[in-house]
Amino acid sequence: MWDRGQPVFPVTRATPIRRRGRPGRVLVCSASALFAVVVSACGSRSSGAASSSNPALVHLDVELEHARVASAPAPAAAREQRTWSFAEPRPEWRALSAATMPGLATVELEARPDCLRVALRVPDCGRGGMMVGGIAVDVPESPIDAWAGVRVRARSHARMSGIAAACNVETRAALPGAFAFFGGHGGTSPVFNDGSVQDYMLPLVARGRDEPGRPRTVHSIGLLASAPQAAEIEILSISLVPRGAPFLEPSGVRSLTRDSFTRRTIFAHAPASLAFRVRVPEAGRLDVGLSALAGEVVTYTVAVKSGSAAPQELAREVVTDAAQWHQRSFDLARWSGTEVELVLAAESETPGAVALWGAPIVSSKPAAAHVSERARGGAPRGATRPNVIFYVIDGGGADLMSVYGYNRRTTPFLERLAKEGVVFEQAHSNSTWTQPSTASFMTSLQHSVLGGLRRGIHSTPVPAKATTMAEHMHRAGYQTAVFTSNPNCARMIGLERGVDVMRDADTEDSSRSSPELHEWYWRFRRDYPGRPYWVHFQTTDVHEPNHPPSPFAGLFVGAADRERLEEWDNSLFQKSGDLFGTTSMVAFYDEALKRAKIDRHGYFNARRGLYDETMAHQDKELERLVDRLKAAGEWEDTLLVIGSDHGHPAGTFARWGRGLIEPQPEGWQGALFDSYSTRVPLIFVWPGKIAGDRRIAQPVSMIDVLPTILELTGLPMPEVMQGRSLAPLLLGRELEPRPVILDEFRVDEATGAMVGNIEMIDMRWGASLEIAPVAQGADGSRGRHAYPAGGRWGAVHPFFADTSRLLLYDLWNDPFATRAVNDEHPELVAHYTQTLTEHWLVHQALAQSFGEAADRPLDPEMLRQLQTLGYTR
Repeated sequence: MWDRGQPVFPVTRATPIRRRGRPGRVLVCSASALFAVVVSACGSRSSGAASSSNPALVHLDVELEHARVASAPAPAAAREQRTWSFAEPRPEWRALSAATMPGLATVELEARPDCLRVALRVPDCGRGGMMVGGIAVDVPESPIDAWAGVRVRARSHARMSGIAAACNVETRAALPGAFAFFGGHGGTSPVFNDGSVQDYMLPLVARGRDEPGRPRTVHSIGLLASAPQAAEIEILSISLVPRGAPFLEPSGVRSLTRDSFTRRTIFAHAPASLAFRVRVPEAGRLDVGLSALAGEVVTYTVAVKSGSAAPQELAREVVTDAAQWHQRSFDLARWSGTEVELVLAAESETPGAVALWGAPIVSSKPAAAHVSERARGGAPRGATRPNVIFYVIDGGGADLMSVYGYNRRTTPFLERLAKEGVVFEQAHSNSTWTQPSTASFMTSLQHSVLGGLRRGIHSTPVPAKATTMAEHMHRAGYQTAVFTSNPNCARMIGLERGVDVMRDADTEDSSRSSPELHEWYWRFRRDYPGRPYWVHFQTTDVHEPNHPPSPFAGLFVGAADRERLEEWDNSLFQKSGDLFGTTSMVAFYDEALKRAKIDRHGYFNARRGLYDETMAHQDKELERLVDRLKAAGEWEDTLLVIGSDHGHPAGTFARWGRGLIEPQPEGWQGALFDSYSTRVPLIFVWPGKIAGDRRIAQPVSMIDVLPTILELTGLPMPEVMQGRSLAPLLLGRELEPRPVILDEFRVDEATGAMVGNIEMIDMRWGASLEIAPVAQGADGSRGRHAYPAGGRWGAVHPFFADTSRLLLYDLWNDPFATRAVNDEHPELVAHYTQTLTEHWLVHQALAQSFGEAADRPLDPEMLRQLQTLGYTR
């Protein structure tokens, strides 16, 4: 019953294999003083300096194209995948459903001409949250190490939570939990819901318990899907992919994960030799992580050849453990200042075994680099090319920080730090939740331009043609690292690109993430002590669920109130779990509180108090990080940027800020720019370079951070960006104010069109324009809901009237967008409707240049509209 398929496209994690075409080219210029976009030759490589231009730091992954490489071919077995095509009936595949396993969804299977349709339905016993169900097949028993994973070719028009592979699926413990799909954990992958055929490479995860001493084997495999409501996915084929298949080329560079750490990794096939010509910096060293594929043993050597002398072997090591990185450092100081041939070699008794060198970097010891510069009469290197720490407090709302005037002392350290830096009083994220916001500020591009939500409840991965902040810094010779406890801001949306070392796994307690992430940072500095470096933190201390640690627990919420809140939370989901994921989170909490007969004020006040306690903890841990930077001598050479991806609430949890407003706003009132949702902290500190103790009232955007960092570090600007550099304001110069744009969109499963909101903060005025084509037969009478349709939990069909409309708010008097003033200012409604419509046209044009449709030219009507508006030439 086996079919032998073609080699799988090389992918090393649970993510859709994205189909790319030739880059489209659109030239867009400014049509008004309100908006400027710089575009040229979309898809070209950044003009940033290569790492080799910095003599104190050499990325060997960048230099691979110039290296002398000898590598064995990939073994034939790596090309022999086992494939089931569902273009014909496959009766051996059975349903994994409530009928055979309690707790799962009802699963309906239907053979169609080119696929198997798998439908998830609510089981007779009901449900309390996400549904999970799927299909399974028995296979001949084999070692799990023999397989790289499962490749699935599928299409769907449903908003799904995700899909995952599993093995030995006879018990519920072997299957992923519903929350794994929701958070993108445990090898799950989001699913495109635009009807396109996509390939997904899923790791074959063995869950549950293994018998002690018995090798792990596979005797059945399953494909599991999850959705918040009834949903269908069409399976065209499923393949078991053999070990080594993601590494079919003789050599190359991949992002590879071991023990929750992802590294930019050079691979080759043993026997292999990689010879690099490098000029060794003063007090030079080579730092690298070594690993292997499961079931393979690789012997690594490092040698140096200088001039006509024989190569000198520095080390030889056998690696048998494929579960982690084996970090090693090699002293190159004896060759300081000379050009040598650095040879990385690998051998194995298994012909074609894959050798893996994770984040191989040649650098100079920091102290020596500073001493050498000063001895020549120059400034320390860090003075002209600073280290950069971009510290994002996930879900950190400015309205709830005492540094921004909140009446509880939640951020006393930030109040003191503000004396050393510049505080932007009116900074806004570009979205209400992590995935779209992080993608935007890492690229300086709006959510709709990057593709919106096209994968059920997940955003489209950052397009390959959009250069990320990490890629800019890596290409300019920076060591790059990311430490986060929120997967939504990392590999989930393709932000591992350009990152030398990334850890994006859960911490032991999400409310205590910061100290754990800080320790991983200091481990990184021990393993890679070279400079300069760029590090992105994204903590979850203040993100729900809030479990404040001692001594902060009890600051604002007493023990009795905390115990009562836990009882309330249990009651909420017991009585309303069937609603979770089927409507907006605003509507979920409104209805759940009513069903459970819970006091709204008491509930939201307690939730806010726990948030404030975790904010105080986050503030203290940030103080400890800065103190340690100072003690380590890193502070003076470091640009610190503190921001957030959104305010409160997070896009998926209780809205206790707005929920405490009295009287409660009508259900259709609201916007992305509600101060609780998107007003965020933005603080820049650079000792000796940026004058401190200044506050700037001018509205700015988080997508301004990328161009600002690039200008402050002396690097080229992106070829395409929608933000602008704030460096003039930081350095005491003038910068003409301009409106802030917010944008949150998803693909509507009923129409295939983008639906959501494009908004503008223009000093006093906030304008929110709905973009919402209504599906034929949709109930337009339901009216607009306060939670925008572009959000993760907008309705299955938009809560919009038949005609898109604009809502106007007076933000000086109503920062939380509770009462639209359309009737008082019809002329402003007309003005902002036209202005935002023009912006939306620009976003659509740019989206065609970056996204999946980049190989398709703009249609004549769109070109005509752009020319009429003056956006193209």
